Amino acid sequence: MPRKDAPLSLRRRVERYASAMLLDMVGPDKAKEAAARVAMAFAAAHRSAKNPQDLERCTPESIAAAVAHSALADLMPGGAMPSCWLIPRGRELQWMISHRGLMTLSRRAGYQLSAVPVGMSDHVAVEYGEVTEHRAELGSEPQQLSDLRGVIVVCKQIADGFVLGRYWVPGSYLQKCSRLRGAGPVWKAWPIEMAQKTAIKWACARGYVPIQSIEMATALAADAQAHDAAQPVEVERPQMQLASEVFAAAPEVEAEIIEDAAAIGGT
Repeated sequence: MPRKDAPLSLRRRVERYASAMLLDMVGPDKAKEAAARVAMAFAAAHRSAKNPQDLERCTPESIAAAVAHSALADLMPGGAMPSCWLIPRGRELQWMISHRGLMTLSRRAGYQLSAVPVGMSDHVAVEYGEVTEHRAELGSEPQQLSDLRGVIVVCKQIADGFVLGRYWVPGSYLQKCSRLRGAGPVWKAWPIEMAQKTAIKWACARGYVPIQSIEMATALAADAQAHDAAQPVEVERPQMQLASEVFAAAPEVEAEIIEDAAAIGGT
């Protein structure tokens, strides 16, 4: 029989901390619903680690915060097309939502979001920040930021299919975001996916995506905290183009916890 004063296992400590954090974050009603997913979120976090020690080296409090965010948003790390990423920096585990996660939360709120990468050979026409024409050049889809002319964010109401807007986020802005201090290795691992996510956040921040939910607000706040070392950049207000109604599927990627930039020779 283990002693009653024996230290709690990492899993039990994380689940206990995460449940308490959820109560502080969203109150008892939402916390009770999300708490049922805490154990599943911890298991998903552990499975997504390339090496379990990558997770276990982090503080239980930071692991609990990541688990709490996954449980609240019901977005689990891991899998071929992850809805969120876990990034250890030092002994802190940071939680970051992916563009797929943002799209999922939007669908739950009744909106369909699409972030369409536009290659250098594509034809786009923009008026007052909205895309009026977009013809993709097949076979020249962007693979790196240097291939990316911009991203079109389309917001559509699911109930009636009404398109609220097609907004253009230029590649120059996205490239500046990728170079911000604190941007981390995620931009190197998934440059186009990160550009898509940044474009969606750009549209949300400007009120073009009228989503009001605790899950979305909390996810965006947690994601911003992971980038809190980044400094804002000033760019010209982009003309907004919006995507075609054909939404390209994101490329499949192998899921894993991203190593610290310093550990992989990043900056």
